[in-house]
Amino acid sequence: MRVLGWVGALVVAVGAVGLGVNLCLYRGPATDVLQGKLSFFYQHADDPGTPGIELSEGTLAFDLRRQLDSSLRGFTLGAKGEARLYNVGFVRGRIEGTGTLRQYLQAPIPLYTYGGLDAALDTAYLQPWVEAQAGLGYGRFYNVSPLARVAELEDVLLHQAVITASLPLELQLELAEIVGRREEVQPLAGRVAAVVARLEAYLAAQGRPSGLDPATVLLVEQLLREPRPERYCGWTVQGGFAYRLLDPQGRPGDLLFSLALDAAVAPSEDSQLLLRAKVTGPYGFSEQYTLNLDVSFDVRVERRVTFSAQYTLFLDKPRGQSPAGTQKAQFQLEIAGGWIGLSLKMEFSKAAEAPTWRQAIVISTTAYLW
Repeated sequence: MRVLGWVGALVVAVGAVGLGVNLCLYRGPATDVLQGKLSFFYQHADDPGTPGIELSEGTLAFDLRRQLDSSLRGFTLGAKGEARLYNVGFVRGRIEGTGTLRQYLQAPIPLYTYGGLDAALDTAYLQPWVEAQAGLGYGRFYNVSPLARVAELEDVLLHQAVITASLPLELQLELAEIVGRREEVQPLAGRVAAVVARLEAYLAAQGRPSGLDPATVLLVEQLLREPRPERYCGWTVQGGFAYRLLDPQGRPGDLLFSLALDAAVAPSEDSQLLLRAKVTGPYGFSEQYTLNLDVSFDVRVERRVTFSAQYTLFLDKPRGQSPAGTQKAQFQLEIAGGWIGLSLKMEFSKAAEAPTWRQAIVISTTAYLW
């Protein structure tokens, strides 16, 4: 626990340090979030000199999320799951899914009504868990990737001495609006030309009427063309009623209260912090509740070095019983070089009834000699 605390504090400290412009100042007309992650881990050891297999276990996990928000309506779809493998066979799995529809009452005030359905299937139980929800919420998410690309472009222009100081905030936001235009509204060539024209106008106002050379124009096109991880900012808090349609333990349906918080922060163009928390239960939440918590952070430390961390918590407390659930913390460092690659992954997991944490550490490297 002490090790996890220190690493968690380090993640928060790194995430709190933003470089350059505050990306969360950008407000696009619509938000389209699409995220997907798939991970696989397995380790196997079998010594012919000893009976049985010494070690053979692993996990397969995925996490998918799609969110679309316009000025008056939006929806969120999400799915995540994990399969535990032992002796090259499936032993236990859990799949979760969520869907929510939002109707904003009046733009630009981010107050909305929502209705949704959450479901989960754990192979340890005979039937799934299904819950319907409805209520009120406040807040909105924004895709700040266009401003992140502008911040990266500014770094390159500073490094090549095309500009001698940071671009004014108003100009950065104006460039981000151009970069964020959809392909059907303005093709890539048109966006590149508009960005170049605006930069040349800024340089002319600074007493440099010569404009951008062809190599710099090509660099602008490359930065706008190449794929980059999406960055998001914003938050939503919502509360309402929930009704459990199906319960894995056969408990009767009951009208419950539901509270949820989602938040996203992009400290810089190279990092992203996400938080999702939700609790459902009767009034007071003390005798009976279901809690889900998911915190993730990823950062590109250098061009070829990335670090990611994730903590997930699931607790289900029936009335008159002790909570049951799981916790998991994962940390991964990836270093990709021209001829050598290194990956370090640490995983800590714990069931509610377990007294200690289960630990797994994997270090792998690859060298390309010829």
